[in-house]
Amino acid sequence: MKNITLNISEEELLEVKKAYKTLHNFLEKIVSPNELYNDEFLEGLHRAQADVKDKNFVEVKNFADFIQ
Repeated sequence: MKNITLNISEEELLEVKKAYKTLHNFLEKIVSPNELYNDEFLEGLHRAQADVKDKNFVEVKNFADFIQ
C-alpha cells in the first residue's frame, strides 16, 4: 500500500470522527460482534468483561500506575 500525506482541518477531522461514530453505532445495531471482530479480540473482550463483573481489577489513579 502506498503512503500518502493528508492535510485536513480540525473541523474536517471532527466531521470524520462524527461519521465514524455514526457508522459504528449503526453497525453495532445490525451486525453481531462475532462478524465484526476476530476470535482473539472477542476472547480478550470476554475475559475483560468477566474481570469487571468479578471486580478482578485494580483501580489506577494516574498513568504511572497504569503502565506498571
